[in-house]
Amino acid sequence: MTDAELKEILLETGIISAPELERAEAEAKKLKRPLEKVILDMHLLEREAFYNIIGEKIGFEYKKVRDVEVEPELLNIYPEDLARNTLSLPFFIKDGTLHIAMSDPSNISLIDQIQLFTNYPLEIYFSSRDEIEEGISKIYRKREELFSSKDAVPQMEASLGEVTSIVKVVDLIIAQAVRDRASDIHIEPEEGITRIRFRIDGILHEVPSPPKEWESAIISRVKVLAGMDIAESRIPQDGHFQGKVNGKIVDFRVSTLPTVHGENLVIRLLDTTSVSIGLERLGFTTYEDLKKYEELISKPYGIILSTGPTGCGKTTTLYSALTRINTPEKNIVTLEDPVEYRLGLIRQVQINPKAGITFANGLRAILRQDPDVIMVGEIRDIDTARMAVQSALTGHLVFSTLHTNDAPSAVARLIDMGVEPFLVSASLIGVMAQRLVRLICPHCKESYRPSKAVLKRWGLEDREDLVVYRGRGCGECKGTGYRGRTGIFELMVVDDEIKEMIVSGVSIVALRRKAQEKGMRLLWEDGRQKVLKGLVTFEEVARVCEELAEVKPVREVEIKPHFELPSKEEKGVKYEKKVKVTPQAIEDYKARIARWLSGK
Repeated sequence: MTDAELKEILLETGIISAPELERAEAEAKKLKRPLEKVILDMHLLEREAFYNIIGEKIGFEYKKVRDVEVEPELLNIYPEDLARNTLSLPFFIKDGTLHIAMSDPSNISLIDQIQLFTNYPLEIYFSSRDEIEEGISKIYRKREELFSSKDAVPQMEASLGEVTSIVKVVDLIIAQAVRDRASDIHIEPEEGITRIRFRIDGILHEVPSPPKEWESAIISRVKVLAGMDIAESRIPQDGHFQGKVNGKIVDFRVSTLPTVHGENLVIRLLDTTSVSIGLERLGFTTYEDLKKYEELISKPYGIILSTGPTGCGKTTTLYSALTRINTPEKNIVTLEDPVEYRLGLIRQVQINPKAGITFANGLRAILRQDPDVIMVGEIRDIDTARMAVQSALTGHLVFSTLHTNDAPSAVARLIDMGVEPFLVSASLIGVMAQRLVRLICPHCKESYRPSKAVLKRWGLEDREDLVVYRGRGCGECKGTGYRGRTGIFELMVVDDEIKEMIVSGVSIVALRRKAQEKGMRLLWEDGRQKVLKGLVTFEEVARVCEELAEVKPVREVEIKPHFELPSKEEKGVKYEKKVKVTPQAIEDYKARIARWLSGK
């Protein structure tokens, strides 16, 4: 369906107002994305209601692919190539009729192709393109085929054919991490076991561990890929490599740390396509919040800060902002440690203290490059803070980050560093604190009524009939009830009144109160709005907001090694000899991961 056809349906049904549709059209043109996707990303309509309306107008019942169990026997008569070429998915055969879903059920040519191939009369339903693509990937992918050598990391290709099998083990671990949307891989040596954990949606999950005797070879293989010294295990090392896994170009940042049981290794996975997320998809609760932030980043000069702990999405927010204002008419220069993603039309500088490039002197050099916009990865010291202020006061727009718990505290942090209050007041135009919370898994989402105690805690005593949502736990989310993440935000716009308060030295409490009067929602309040919208849970918001943090008893965990501990005679033996990994051992390890996946 074309954007024009969709627009006609929406206007005819009146389920979306003309001004909202105009906004969505403008965003679709700006981002060069389908109108359908933009409307859903902007939360202008609920997904199911949106597709139900479209289905009614085109004369086909809308069916959610994830709600239908596909009969395995169907895959013999309905191959994957047919499904992908026609963007369709088989459901079942009933009374001699094949029931299928299509993203374009009005396309006679595709219908004829399916009928000719299957030789069945068809009952056709309508479903969205992304649901069908997700269903195809889920149904046709065999659990056992966890890794395909044709999708291996390029740097590994030369050795995949005949070099040691440990290469395939590392490939397997990396490929599974990419499939699971992990942001980090932890390879952790312990006594008698090599523990492997993936950080998924901000939470660490343990995966089946390989045999202890593979440990040294696995770590050496990763160090070789990352260009690190494999003979040195007494000092921390950093390295990186890039590769293509499952069709994605991924950057891998590797860090090692010597521990009493051996080298601890962490691999950060950076999907080079995720930087193009766009401001609309960061998770702003209302369109008004998005417009406020867009107005800030469109100003000609001043400092805009993103604040929060490590791993809360500050870099993604800054990259999304830079991408939005990136035009050939502007000279944008960034100073980063490290440069995580490459952006077109933007000059990106890597911090390198050994070469004399720090945030402070790098910023001095950038100012001689005639920049319009500057992004400083982090304000860490007084020199960098003063240079950022000077840059803003001389007509540059400056983006940077600070580690503070909320937006108003950024003012106190700059003053504590040694920046005079009148300079902070003159240069600062906005601060946005943020956190990342896990989204409820759409595959197992269920409604429930929260208790009176929960309602009272969240200031919702008058909403006794309130229905909210949570995830039951299913195979898609590995039993967690969550899949994906979104942001919660606290945006403080520094207007003239707040500038005067900063100069006069008022407390952070007074500053926060004034910002709230002017429309700023606190982090937990923004999270509460997302709970009411059915996107996240109360527990997730409480997990990341200190105002609502719960003290939970620590349960004792008995650590059970996956393999037998070495005998006293074996302790102290270094596994630096060549490790023999048989094909059967690799198949056994794959099978263990497959069982782990199916059990989640």
